[in-house]
Amino acid sequence: MSGWLSKFAGTRPVKPPVELRERPARLVREAVAGQRQQALPWALLALTVAGTLLGMGSYVLAVTGQPLGVLVRDANAIAGQPNYFGALEHAGILLTSGAGWIAAFSALFCRGQAARFLLLGGSLSLLLAADDLYMLHESGPRFGIAETFVFAFYALLLVALVVTSLRHFLSTPFVLLGAAMALFAIAVFFDATRYTPFGLPSGAEDCLELVGICFWTVYFVKCSRDALLDRGRDPL
Repeated sequence: MSGWLSKFAGTRPVKPPVELRERPARLVREAVAGQRQQALPWALLALTVAGTLLGMGSYVLAVTGQPLGVLVRDANAIAGQPNYFGALEHAGILLTSGAGWIAAFSALFCRGQAARFLLLGGSLSLLLAADDLYMLHESGPRFGIAETFVFAFYALLLVALVVTSLRHFLSTPFVLLGAAMALFAIAVFFDATRYTPFGLPSGAEDCLELVGICFWTVYFVKCSRDALLDRGRDPL
């Protein structure tokens, strides 16, 4: 044992070559230098979006005279309500918004009618999400715009979406979109007439709208997936 120790007692640890020691530092320097091209333009975009939102918020505060907290805090916290108030409404907004961003992003990698259909469908989805989030159609009468006109405008956008990409639309599982539209129409009818059949409680029309949102979301996610798969099979 002592002989084995004495054999290695005088050895020194082998230092790695200079190139290996400097390589991590060089990689870090190159990565940091590359951020000017990779991150700077997107940082400017983030600042532009943030500046736009803060500018809009400042305008609202100047017009209404409200404190900043009413715009940046959660609505339930401001009202002193439990966090589950409006939970299903929020879920519907998340689904619609998610479908919109997925479709719009997928359109960047597609061509022809598929790209146009996904871009317009994604934009319409985001518009509907904004409507639910900011109560746009409910606020219409304050500006002299009837709710029926707002709904008619959304229906016109949907018709334009289908007509401008009819061939592609017919290749999609449009039954899902049809189910969503049927549920939306029933929900609007119940809301407008204050009629709920079968003794259903108040708010049943909003449950139908939520189910319709689920069909809407699944439809555009499926369309986005199929369009990307088809694009991947196309020759460059």
